[in-house]
Amino acid sequence: MTRRLVLICGMLAIALTLGCGGGDKPSSIDVKGTVTLDSKPIPEGEISFYVTGQSPTIFPIKDGAYSGKALSGVNKVEVRAFKDGPPMTTDPEKKPTRINYLGDNYGMNSKLTADVKSGASNDFKFELTSR
Repeated sequence: MTRRLVLICGMLAIALTLGCGGGDKPSSIDVKGTVTLDSKPIPEGEISFYVTGQSPTIFPIKDGAYSGKALSGVNKVEVRAFKDGPPMTTDPEKKPTRINYLGDNYGMNSKLTADVKSGASNDFKFELTSR
């Protein structure tokens, strides 16, 4: 019984040291940059970076600038910019809704990418154009 306990403790120590699951999750790296629309900074919005198979990281855009930590590797990038829209008919306070005025070509159908690398500046500028 003692030998079995030593073996189990040894295996547990190895698992804790190496980690479970065996998957290599990309490291988080500082990124920053700017987003413009027709050469003007986007006043307010959000930008998301994501590596296939991982959860996206979303950063606010304020006056065209963003910063945060994204996963290393080639990230798909989506940008959304907002303006006030009509209130929902069911909202008793009649607060304006937020409408993404960029559309899907910079959202879920985006072709934008960023190759986030350790030791690089990771300063990404995205120059978007209206339709």
